[in-house]
Amino acid sequence: MQKWMVLALGLLSIGLAQTDRWMGQPEYRAIPGAPTAAGAALDRSYVLVYPAQGTPRGTIVLVPGFLGGATNFDALARRLVLAAPGWAVWAWDRRANGLEDRRGFTSPDPWAYYQNYPLPDFPFLKDWGLKVHLDDLEQVIDQARRSGPVVLAGHSLGASMASLFALYRGDKISGLILLDGAPRLIPLTREQYFSGTEGGFGRLAGLNELLEGKAPPYITAFGLNPVGFAQAEAQAFMTAQDPQADAPPGWVPFRASRLAAALSRVDDRYALSPIFSVSVGQSTGREGISLFSFFVGSVVYTIRGPRGSRVEWRDSGEATDPMEFISSYANPTTGFSEWFFPYRLSLDISAYDVAMPELRPRSVAYPVLALGAGRGLLPQTSNFQSVGEVFPNTRVDIRILPGLTHLDILTSRNGAAVGPIAAYLQGVR
Repeated sequence: MQKWMVLALGLLSIGLAQTDRWMGQPEYRAIPGAPTAAGAALDRSYVLVYPAQGTPRGTIVLVPGFLGGATNFDALARRLVLAAPGWAVWAWDRRANGLEDRRGFTSPDPWAYYQNYPLPDFPFLKDWGLKVHLDDLEQVIDQARRSGPVVLAGHSLGASMASLFALYRGDKISGLILLDGAPRLIPLTREQYFSGTEGGFGRLAGLNELLEGKAPPYITAFGLNPVGFAQAEAQAFMTAQDPQADAPPGWVPFRASRLAAALSRVDDRYALSPIFSVSVGQSTGREGISLFSFFVGSVVYTIRGPRGSRVEWRDSGEATDPMEFISSYANPTTGFSEWFFPYRLSLDISAYDVAMPELRPRSVAYPVLALGAGRGLLPQTSNFQSVGEVFPNTRVDIRILPGLTHLDILTSRNGAAVGPIAAYLQGVR
């Protein structure tokens, strides 16, 4: 992490309602993974290591969600190592993060670097499914276990993967935490898994099309693609360096500060998708209502332009600090998003009982802590029904954290999820 980023976070620590955080520099570490046709150089995953403070007690391994990367957890991890003395935090990067060309972040103009970012083929991604990733995660956990017990915690789709690991090698962990996620968020039937299906926003290819080369091996649907992810991280990176500078042409269709341009894409007032929304403040620009938002069942605003010289951004005291969020979103080594998320992985998780029939419901010897976000994907205790079905005869503690979006549960300035997680870790033997 760059020195300027550490300094920025240090200044933020004096802000209103900010909880204490560790101010050191985490280590980015590669860990060998399952062998595939990609070769040994790519058959590895990564962890961002936040060391234990005090006498080591164990390690909590954090699994990011759909399109998520290790720095999703930066705000949470920095608070957690202080709130749970003795526990190290390992934020996991799946193996696809090794495919990213992050040289743009050391170039004079990261935004310009990614304007013509070519999309590679990466045909081996069709083989990077659930089994490969669970084996990768097992290698991570085996290394972490050298220092004591391991607790596995996943966010969103990462909660699904963490749950499936508990079915796969549950004896290797000593606890399981689900953050606004459950074992299977979007179920697919056997027919849909192999042959595809029609979704609300278009066709979803099945495994047969993927293996025949008729579908891209990484996510390129619904306006999401690696070029867009790279450009979003370039914007965040440049914003953290100089938030009040003018946003370069092409960031937004109106004059704005870098901070306003970058956050207008993800703030819950303006973001169409709840998966990528975070409550970080409000624009000063003229607003309208997005007509498209009525088709997704919620009112979302658009920014039409400046009321003064340009659109600015103000911190209105909502759940997440805007500057801390933007700083954690971009890092020259790893980032907030996984640009080349394997489509095979999303298929396999949605139909895990077809992809890996050996994953069957079982009880585990430790309680499961499930935290829902009050304005996220799982805002009610009933949304976690599948947890009890997948882990029968297992104690499940479900808590809903009010007022938080799907990302706020990781990034909130008062560390809303930190207390329950730290208390859970206290009970781990």
